[in-house]
Amino acid sequence: YPKQKIEVIKEDPKDNIFLECALEGSCDFIVTGDNHLLQLKEYKNIKIVKAEEFVTIL
Repeated sequence: YPKQKIEVIKEDPKDNIFLECALEGSCDFIVTGDNHLLQLKEYKNIKIVKAEEFVTIL
């Protein structure tokens, strides 16, 4: 489990673990279909995108 707890997504707190893991892993992107995460668009320099968008970035 990640060391840092985040409570950014109040509507669905279970989604916060994806942000926690991305921060812990120094990720550049979170690729998801989850609307709660996608609404953020970016979190602490981590871009949050759909798979279709990520493919165009590659």
